[in-house]
Amino acid sequence: MAINIQKYSLKVVKESGGRYDLEKEISTPNSAMQVFTEVLELDRKSEEVFAILTLDVKSQLTGVFEVSKGSLSSSIVTPREVFKRAILQNAKAILLAHNHPSGNPEPSGDDIQITERLVEAGDLLGINVFDHLIIGSSSNFVSLKERGDM
Repeated sequence: MAINIQKYSLKVVKESGGRYDLEKEISTPNSAMQVFTEVLELDRKSEEVFAILTLDVKSQLTGVFEVSKGSLSSSIVTPREVFKRAILQNAKAILLAHNHPSGNPEPSGDDIQITERLVEAGDLLGINVFDHLIIGSSSNFVSLKERGDM
């Protein structure tokens, strides 16, 4: 008896791009912050946006992804949605970021909890989570790694 079987392939599709005067190697929270603010304008969004940078084995930037958009005070983030993008980019590591439209980058308990969950998921997949930046207004941001919250 013959059956129909669907064959699939996975592809990453470039949505848009541009030239930016930024470092290709993401080695500090400041260099990551520059990408998140210049490419995705996370410091100017009126709703909460969760995003990631994907990095190769040399910490070279390979992709910038907006994972989810939320409301004024929250966005829904799941390991599935975050790591789907990282796996498609063949990433060795990722950097997380989201903005606080209030302008205050102080992390909430939920921010720390989702970071811990994403670090655990990354460990299982072999994808390092280097840091989670919370971006307020202007150049105001908090690195959870530097604060010891991850």
